[in-house]
Amino acid sequence: MAKNRSNSLAPAPPTPYPSRMTDDLLRWDMGPDLPLHDFIRSCLPDGSFQRILLKPNWVKQAESTDFPIEALVTSSEVIEAVLDECLKKYPNPEWIRVGDVPLQSCDFELLSAQVGLGRLRTKYGTRVEFLDLRRERWKLKGGFLELGDAIGGDPSGYREVVLDHQSLLEEVSHRASTFRVSDYDPQDTTSSHRCGIHRYLIAGSVLDADLIINLPKMKTHQKSGITGALKNLVGINGSKACLVHHQVGFPSAGGDEFPDGANRLFFWQARLREKLQKGSPFFFRAAKAIWEILKRLCRIQTIGTRNNLEGNFYLGSGSWHGNDSVWRMVYDLNRIIRFAPRKGGALSSEIQRTLISIMDGLWAGEGNGPLQPIPVHLGVLLASSNSFLIDLAISKMMGFDYRKIRLLSSQSRYPDPHWARVSPENFRVEKGGKIDTHGVQSLPVLHRFIPPPGWRGHVELTP
Repeated sequence: MAKNRSNSLAPAPPTPYPSRMTDDLLRWDMGPDLPLHDFIRSCLPDGSFQRILLKPNWVKQAESTDFPIEALVTSSEVIEAVLDECLKKYPNPEWIRVGDVPLQSCDFELLSAQVGLGRLRTKYGTRVEFLDLRRERWKLKGGFLELGDAIGGDPSGYREVVLDHQSLLEEVSHRASTFRVSDYDPQDTTSSHRCGIHRYLIAGSVLDADLIINLPKMKTHQKSGITGALKNLVGINGSKACLVHHQVGFPSAGGDEFPDGANRLFFWQARLREKLQKGSPFFFRAAKAIWEILKRLCRIQTIGTRNNLEGNFYLGSGSWHGNDSVWRMVYDLNRIIRFAPRKGGALSSEIQRTLISIMDGLWAGEGNGPLQPIPVHLGVLLASSNSFLIDLAISKMMGFDYRKIRLLSSQSRYPDPHWARVSPENFRVEKGGKIDTHGVQSLPVLHRFIPPPGWRGHVELTP
């Protein structure tokens, strides 16, 4: 448990974090006496911010004790500490909102109960809004998705942001007909992404905010290797169908859905699921019953418990190290959060809002993340105004080689010089007031994380 040393009646002690946050600085700390409030206070930027958005990772509710809520979503302890410090530093904002766009099938009421949002709502009252920013929700019944009840969504609505030829997906858009997001209509995806056309539907609260505090969870990720500060911003998009996750097929045919050596049964299962999902529940469930029999016969594993990860694991939907799509989409969204105007439309050449990222690594997740994280207790926090630095740092702390993760190895191609020009080998690292200038090399391996099955044998650092 992180230690709260704040005392409103006593003078504040000298901060152990004296450096000003800049795009070449990573701040981190850990331990049982981690001064949570001091750490967060030191990271908040100066300014008279009026519209403040906290963006946690609220991907879904916990459904198994093997993958507990502590490893799945951003800690409410961190969210609460950030809110406390924001209300001190920015006393009269127009609004403070905490929101995310979870999975379409997320049970947000159950998630809220699991993370204790009821207590936080009572504590902060009308001063803070806690929001499910989805435009619609679906209910998962026997694997089949049925449209759920209408929800309010973002009170500020949604706005289209236009990247078009500036998108990193443009390089591969000659294959736009193969762009996919699992369990979404491919036509919805290709209507937003094709040659010369690349559009995203962004939550209005994101675009209205003048300060965004990104609160990612430290986990492994099937498609991107890790999920951290960069990947967490996928949750600003109101239409998940806009989020290209993979390209249909095998690398030998130009796709990145499966490695070439994967079982061809996986390919045909994916095509049938794509055709039947959200269509006929009868035919979907009949096909699923056959798939369950085939899984048992072929000993195919889909649940990433510690014992199952070494087996014949299902690799689908771009869940391997050869995924050449998801990093492009993530880069697009990170440009949007900094450069998209409040009204939406084309990107500005000027930064439009302030962004700071504070990584929750109190509990982290290894294995078949992000939805099946095996818990790892680390007790670490990281912060930077440059999201690349956080993700470079956690890759090292996890025992992964950032050069084997496209999300990080492609940094020089990120079209924002403020972030791209900072070298992985020489950014500044601050811990306990001490500065090291050797970037990733100055950071320790805290725990050798089990990589996702599709990354095993590829991403690990040599001991």
